[in-house]
Amino acid sequence: MEKTDNIKLTYCDLGVAYQCNFQCKMCKFWENSPLNQNNVLSIEQWRDVLEQLSALVDKKNCIINLSGPGEPLLRNNILDLIKHGVDLGLKIQIISNGFCLNNQIAADIAASKLKFISFSLDSLNPETHNYLRGKDNAFEHVMQAIDNIALICPDICIGINTVISKVNLNEIIELTQWVQNDKRLAYINFQAIAQPFSYDQAENVEWFKQLEYKELWPDDKKAIEQVIDQLIEFKQKGYKLADGIVQFEVFKQYFLDPLTFIKKTKCNVAKAGILNIDPVGNIAKCQMIGIIDNIKNGKTLKQICLSEKAEEHTALINNCQRNCHLVVSCHFDNE
Repeated sequence: MEKTDNIKLTYCDLGVAYQCNFQCKMCKFWENSPLNQNNVLSIEQWRDVLEQLSALVDKKNCIINLSGPGEPLLRNNILDLIKHGVDLGLKIQIISNGFCLNNQIAADIAASKLKFISFSLDSLNPETHNYLRGKDNAFEHVMQAIDNIALICPDICIGINTVISKVNLNEIIELTQWVQNDKRLAYINFQAIAQPFSYDQAENVEWFKQLEYKELWPDDKKAIEQVIDQLIEFKQKGYKLADGIVQFEVFKQYFLDPLTFIKKTKCNVAKAGILNIDPVGNIAKCQMIGIIDNIKNGKTLKQICLSEKAEEHTALINNCQRNCHLVVSCHFDNE
């Protein structure tokens, strides 16, 4: 069984970033990360990953997201890696907090020929955004980053990524209208708050009941319904919303009843064409299920994707009924 045609990838998340300058409420990476330059994949190893992907994927229909648990623009030589991916014909995107994106970096991004960039922005209220991102002046910097990219990289597609939580729930509509009215911005993409990423906390389906996270979980049912229904109305009117109507209905269902599986049958992540490679080279379709293999072990991506372990991994996903961020926010498929 060695047919490249059997590998149908539509989204590859590559964890190139292992450092972060924020202390986000929805992520504990900054608090307990074991990552350092000695245990993560080198830029040369990531270049090889991109070269392998260029031979495996349909370049027009597969997004290669250079992200990670950290901030990609803090990685040395990241723009050289981006340019290498673009030169290979891959559809490369990055998601940034924008904090270090000054005019010079914007010019370097332009030189890299990157075509897709998204910025994390949770509110037009500076206090809300700064609080959620755990960084003074985070709002000021991301707004300046948007200005810099729009001015220096006029051909780039700029998006906004927003995590819906209790803290910003009542500010979501204002943010959506701002994106709609700003001609520089192509879309806004929402994610529902999920258990904050952490290296030393076990998965807990009732995480939202924990005292340290209760401030993040939306518990006003009326407000949830009003906001989500308004987003659905915006979508029907043609607003620049990346999420579909069914996705918004899923958000509502998830917020109102988080312990009931949102799918009628089984998780669809296994068939969604996803590949995740974390900063140290672990490969998975769903990292919550476990690891298929590690790129450092000497096998090619093709061999790993077509291996028996990959098939076992897929079977485990198909039997999973957890409302993880992948199925709720990222790769939900209508049944």
